[in-house]
Amino acid sequence: MIWTEVIGQQRIIKQLEHLINSNQVPHAQLLTGISGYGGLPLSVAFAMHLLNEEFIDTSNKSLGEKIQHPDFHFIYPIVKRGSEKIAYSTDYASEWREFLNETPYGNYNDWFESINVGNKQGMIGVGEIEKLHQKIYLKSYTGGNKVCIIWGVEKMNKEASNAFLKLLEEPPQKTYFILLTEESEMLLPTLISRCQHITIPPIYDADLKTTVNEEIENVDLYISQAEGDFNRLQMLLQNTNNKEHEALLIQGLRTAFKAKGNKSVVIDLMEWSRKLSVLGREDQKAFLNYGTQFFRDAFLINYSLHELVHFRSENNFDLNKLAPFVNNENIQDLISLFENSRYHILRNANAKMIFAELGLQLTRLLNKPST
Repeated sequence: MIWTEVIGQQRIIKQLEHLINSNQVPHAQLLTGISGYGGLPLSVAFAMHLLNEEFIDTSNKSLGEKIQHPDFHFIYPIVKRGSEKIAYSTDYASEWREFLNETPYGNYNDWFESINVGNKQGMIGVGEIEKLHQKIYLKSYTGGNKVCIIWGVEKMNKEASNAFLKLLEEPPQKTYFILLTEESEMLLPTLISRCQHITIPPIYDADLKTTVNEEIENVDLYISQAEGDFNRLQMLLQNTNNKEHEALLIQGLRTAFKAKGNKSVVIDLMEWSRKLSVLGREDQKAFLNYGTQFFRDAFLINYSLHELVHFRSENNFDLNKLAPFVNNENIQDLISLFENSRYHILRNANAKMIFAELGLQLTRLLNKPST
């Protein structure tokens, strides 16, 4: 059995193996979980078992090479290039193989950065599903099964979702769909109902530890902060994204504290909001996720629950000094502010308006007196 690309997740592997060995594989499966938990490598390994393994020479081949099978189809969110009217996943086949080789545990932000989408929102359009419909009904090249993995199924627009739903209602014989999502609540309920649902859990700390050089200082701390997310662990070890998000948030906090009753500083606050609004959508979401955890950690410090605090500054910021300003009077509103902003970003609301409002509300909440 070929599970060499998967870190941990032995329970899920046994579950998938049982489906194969008992000939009970459903025509559509929905795997839900953060990308860093390993849904994509799991799906690729599972798909390879459903195909003719002898056809796939897996010896000394990268993951990107292993997937080159005529009955193995991939769909993932993309953007149109230049003036083209429509784009398909196959237009990005070489980039996708490289992504699988380099960052199989990567998230949407990593993928969009690798194909340089800028501030565009990657998506799966109805044209993609119509093309899939044509391909999937063709006779299998090897005479066996056909498999289609859709990574980021929540990135389908409404028309694509409805078109794909029709495909699931009358699937071709010996054809299997593996759908991957981080947010199943964004999917059509009727689509979910036609799939067997598997939730991918966080990777055990012990399994993550096997991937890290033990000579690295504070390995256990990094693993704890990763919370079962291999991709996040890599970011923590590289000290990149979190440092940038922290610096941005600290700038906003300092400006928000000064802005109350000071009109001139409000201009600085709007400039900070503008910086956030021009980030890529996935980076905006990552920043808002970071902010949510940041304020939770600040609140925990007030109760001396330091063992539950994940925050470690990479910009010499003392969270203890901020903690008294994050209290019972504003913690729920602060968390809701960042979570609601993320919700609206997910739904493609105007980023300038979202982050301008976030800056103003941050000023109000941080200057709210505690009782």
